[in-house]
Amino acid sequence: MAASHHSRLAILTLVLVAFPAGAWNLGCQFSAERTASLDTTGAARVEVLARAGDLTVRPSTGAAVTASGKACASNEKYLAQSQVHVSRQGEVVQVVVQLPDEMKGFGIVYASLDLTVDVPAGLPVDVTDSSGDVTIDKVRLVRLTDSSGDIVVRGARDVVIPSDSSGDIVVARVADSVRIESDTSGDVAISDVGKNVEFIADSSGDVKVSGVKGTVKVPK
Repeated sequence: MAASHHSRLAILTLVLVAFPAGAWNLGCQFSAERTASLDTTGAARVEVLARAGDLTVRPSTGAAVTASGKACASNEKYLAQSQVHVSRQGEVVQVVVQLPDEMKGFGIVYASLDLTVDVPAGLPVDVTDSSGDVTIDKVRLVRLTDSSGDIVVRGARDVVIPSDSSGDIVVARVADSVRIESDTSGDVAISDVGKNVEFIADSSGDVKVSGVKGTVKVPK
């Protein structure tokens, strides 16, 4: 029996190799500030490609996109690989979070980057996020794709969420319309919408809709 017990402990030790940041309260053993910016004059839209960590997108007063935040990692190697880059491809400005592609080691290993992106008012923004909470505040959001974590969108012109795997969604004060194509789990609250609300597919969680001036379509 003692040998069997030790074997189970060994197996448990080996499988605790890597977990997404935020899975537990891992703290921040190694950290560093990250920042990058780029002028958007003549750009047609901004694409934000975030990964593990919380994300905030908010309006700026100037013509530059500025991305800043705190990188956290379980060791110095993974911290060095946790960066944010801002670049331009034609009329598209991209904000890209870089994290280690593969993390291995004994114990729990992790890397994340909590990011705030300031975007010139009126410039369309397309956001893709893998994990962590997302807050979109008073920017022209055209699309948001999120895998996990809570979503809060306020003061946008219109909102399109193609898919959300888990976490609550709160959408408020939208001038035009709201469209949520698929939500797997978590509560959804939509309020104060100037035009229409279309919510196509929902697996679980409560749905509350109020203050919509146009039509409302929600899953039955």
